[in-house]
Amino acid sequence: MRRYEVDREELAEFLTRQVRLVESVPLDASATSLNGLDDAEREAVWLAAGIAAFIGQAIADEPERFIVAAGDRRDREEGGVR
Repeated sequence: MRRYEVDREELAEFLTRQVRLVESVPLDASATSLNGLDDAEREAVWLAAGIAAFIGQAIADEPERFIVAAGDRRDREEGGVR
C-alpha cells in the first residue's frame, strides 16, 4: 500500500502567499458581526477564516499540489526535480 504525505514545503509557500493576501484586505468592523469579541479577537477570526477558505479551496482544486506519495517527496528533498 502506498503512503502519502503532505508536501510541507509547498504548503508553507502557499500559506505565506495567502496570509499576505488576507492581511491586505481591510477588516470593516462595522460590517463584521462577531458578538462578544473585541477588535483583536475579531481580526484573528477574520484572518483565520480567510486563510482557511483559501486552503480548503486549493486542496479541493489541486490535491496533488499538497499531497504527494511518500517516496516522491523524499526524492525531491534529495535533489530530484520538482
